[in-house]
Amino acid sequence: MDWDLTSYFPLFDGEEMRRFKTALAAEIGELREKAGGLEPLNHKNADAWETAILGFENLLTRIRHIGSYVDCLTAADANNEAFAAEEAGLSVLYAEMSKLGVELLRAFKTATDADFETLCARPALADARYYLERLRHQSRFTMSPDEEKLAADLGVDGLVAWGRLYDTVSGKLEFDMAYPDGRVERLPMSQRRSLMEHADRRIRKAAFDGGNKAWAGFEHVAAAALNAISGIRLTLNRHRRVDHFLDIALFQAGISRPTLDAMFEALFSDIETGRCILRYKAQTMGLPGVAWYDLGAELELPQNDSVSWDDGVRMVL
Repeated sequence: MDWDLTSYFPLFDGEEMRRFKTALAAEIGELREKAGGLEPLNHKNADAWETAILGFENLLTRIRHIGSYVDCLTAADANNEAFAAEEAGLSVLYAEMSKLGVELLRAFKTATDADFETLCARPALADARYYLERLRHQSRFTMSPDEEKLAADLGVDGLVAWGRLYDTVSGKLEFDMAYPDGRVERLPMSQRRSLMEHADRRIRKAAFDGGNKAWAGFEHVAAAALNAISGIRLTLNRHRRVDHFLDIALFQAGISRPTLDAMFEALFSDIETGRCILRYKAQTMGLPGVAWYDLGAELELPQNDSVSWDDGVRMVL
């Protein structure tokens, strides 16, 4: 993959990027110190907390700017050690940002309804009510500030590191693609998905089998990483008094448990429609049933014309 990221920074690890990181780290530290010296939100310090919230928004925008830049670089070249090192370094900055977020949660945890409403009514925060309400809800499920800050620091070499390991392994993983004509190519795992939607079923199956074989060689590493990630989250949930493992996911998705239950109820009440479609697809393909690698495959119908790459580009542009 080759894309132009100069709209972020003219050069990776260039002077502009280094200045950006230095300023960002300094301002996160400064705002953390100021917010840490404030009492929880009350009628006397609303001005100071408004400033802290607006400052947090600014810093969040900037850290996401450089974070998405590095994510794009590592996605394009998982083997580049400089990109990987930068990604690891940013995790420390994200931890500092998380500790700043702890101060905001502390502000809302014991705030009265009246003081919270007064803050939300301020003109500068008028459009931020939904976000502030979510922060206030989140604050009810927090450990002590010191424990939350410790969790953020430990996450750099714990939760985040396990996630980085999984991303590194999956990003570097390759598989042997055995084509029907006897050719065998070593391909990155990122190409597997598109090959599993190829019109030729033999190619789809070869991509599926080759990818599974490659993953089998790393299954213990992947399992260890995923189990560690899940275990850390469940432990933190227990200390934060989160009752159900789905509660955090529901909060992050912005839906309630009744909404999720209704979605599943609607799905299972009409699940036969989907099964009917798959049976028809299998029948059209001359198969007793569809395999996993048949789900995204196009049907070879007379009216289906292939679209060339150039034609596809013209359609998109």
